[in-house]
Amino acid sequence: MATEIPPDWYWGPILMAFIGLATLPTFIALVRGADEILLIMLVNALCCATVIGWPLALIMAIKWPRKYPRPLKTPTPLRHPPLPERRDLSKVVQGRVEAP
Repeated sequence: MATEIPPDWYWGPILMAFIGLATLPTFIALVRGADEILLIMLVNALCCATVIGWPLALIMAIKWPRKYPRPLKTPTPLRHPPLPERRDLSKVVQGRVEAP
């Protein structure tokens, strides 16, 4: 019983997954707006095939300082909810309000 050789269509998604994983540090650096994007891209391109190079590029992409840091959030002052209005209950007679 001969097994049929599967068609070559399955190599496309596998290749795309490897390319996506290999370029992940570059995309993270671009989205974060890292300061030295070209350096991260260079480390990613030249050292991606090594065991040390890709994690190094990934760490650089995540930890590298941003070109334009986000402004710090100023704390909002603590405000108490407004007090309810007091009604003058002296003019209420059996659920009706007397005219002034």
